[in-house]
Amino acid sequence: MNARLDLRAVIFDMDGVLTDSEPLINQAAVTMFGELGHTVAPEDFLPFVGTGENRYLGGVAEKHGIALDLEAAKRRTYEIYLALVPTQLRAFPGAVELVQQCRAAGLRVAVASSADRIKIEANLRQIGLPAPWWDAVICAEDVVHKKPAPDIFLAAARQLGLAPTGCVVIEDAINGVQAAQAAGMRCVAVAHSFPAEKLHPANLIRPTIGAIALSDLGGKVGQPWGFWATTGLGLAVVAAVLLAQVLALVPLVLGLKLAGHELPFDRLDQNGLLLAVGTLASFPVGLTFCWLFARLRAGLPWQEYLALKTVTGRSVWRWLLRLLVLLVVADGLTLALDRPIVPDAMVQAYRTAGWLPLLWFSVVVLAPVVEELFFRGFVYAGWANSWLGVVPSIVAIGALWASIHTQYDAYGRAQIFVAGLLLGWARWRTGSVYVPMLLHGVMNLLATLQVTVLVELFEVAL
Repeated sequence: MNARLDLRAVIFDMDGVLTDSEPLINQAAVTMFGELGHTVAPEDFLPFVGTGENRYLGGVAEKHGIALDLEAAKRRTYEIYLALVPTQLRAFPGAVELVQQCRAAGLRVAVASSADRIKIEANLRQIGLPAPWWDAVICAEDVVHKKPAPDIFLAAARQLGLAPTGCVVIEDAINGVQAAQAAGMRCVAVAHSFPAEKLHPANLIRPTIGAIALSDLGGKVGQPWGFWATTGLGLAVVAAVLLAQVLALVPLVLGLKLAGHELPFDRLDQNGLLLAVGTLASFPVGLTFCWLFARLRAGLPWQEYLALKTVTGRSVWRWLLRLLVLLVVADGLTLALDRPIVPDAMVQAYRTAGWLPLLWFSVVVLAPVVEELFFRGFVYAGWANSWLGVVPSIVAIGALWASIHTQYDAYGRAQIFVAGLLLGWARWRTGSVYVPMLLHGVMNLLATLQVTVLVELFEVAL
């Protein structure tokens, strides 16, 4: 791979790279052969590591002259293996952290394994990186020719929408290294399953996955702005947004005053018309500055910087279900505390909206898009990739996001903070800002429907 090319994605083998699963599948295979009355040695399987379970089991059967019903043998091997996973399977130290570092650096991440999907999904769930979290997961069922053929890595590149030269492979097996090179991809090997001297065709060899740094991956790895630069640029975005709101709202407030409308100064942030117009004015400014500052960061496409990445429908539904559970729990707690489900600030905003469609559009569409692009797009990228780390960034951003909702009391802002943690979690696990945008919009839509029912059907007064 030409080191001058931009690195866009990291493709991980699974067994022996992310998870210490080789001893478990070996144990399961030896046990399976034993149940059939055949004695095989653990080392008999070494030549077939990384080639998929069909060859892994079939190669040993051929060596010993065993007539094997391959599908039945594989099913039984998986039964034994899956029983071992919950108590014995572990990620290699540093494996999960490296995947998260790659994602935080704006790289796409994929798993390409010759194992069957049932095994891949069990392993990934066990280490806390389930299949929907990845940009692509390629398994044995997806290709005809297994490693050392390049098909599985080429399939991963196609699913990622990238050229092979923009991908680097992390492998542990000789067959995998050969497959990566045949695919035209740079390969970094880890000596988990084979001694380093047998992995020399790889471009780089490290003793463990925990010893791999982003700089080892080759090419140019784009990095977001650091913590302080992100904070400073973020303040610039906030200043630009506030200026846009002032320029839009001051003439509007003066016009309303001259028209005889009473506008209590201490409740301006609860006026629905002012909220809608302020959001409308700040929307293009916030988007423009987030896009500009992301684009100014060399080596990282702005779409990847801001996590504008689509996700599967299955993943979206899972997050919507989590949001629904959170909202039900929050409303239950509110009722238990004998507090109103709909805060007075929302009723006030509804009553003073002027033109309700504008308020709905600003609350359900514009605000979620611009706020998420800024908080869990731009700010998250810089902070999570800095010394602050992912989880503290999610917490800090959730607190900042809650603090801008000055129209609510402390209890209301606490609820917003908790919702922000869910949105941050969704941003982290999916690698996409579209998911928190959608959750934010749905949350605002349901809240707007609540206040509409309360005011229109139950005729709640101010």
